[in-house]
Amino acid sequence: MEQESTLVSDLLERNLANVRNDCGFSRLRTRMQEVELEALDRAVELIKLDNGSGKAKVYSCQWITEVLNKHGYKISSSTISRHLSGRCGCE
Repeated sequence: MEQESTLVSDLLERNLANVRNDCGFSRLRTRMQEVELEALDRAVELIKLDNGSGKAKVYSCQWITEVLNKHGYKISSSTISRHLSGRCGCE
């Protein structure tokens, strides 16, 4: 029988299986229709391809956040940024 983790054991023994969960961006994706997922994937590619910086950057995590929030998908730009850079719980 598997032993349930406790706060003490999780703090003293680093075990990625105990702390890694899908991030908010991945959970948001599970609520989308296929056509929306395809558009989201294309938008993510546009962010990655945009070489601008500062105000010259057209596609950004902030932009995609505003679009998603406008359409009822509540998420922060920092959550998207962490996911795209591989610093979220998914990785």
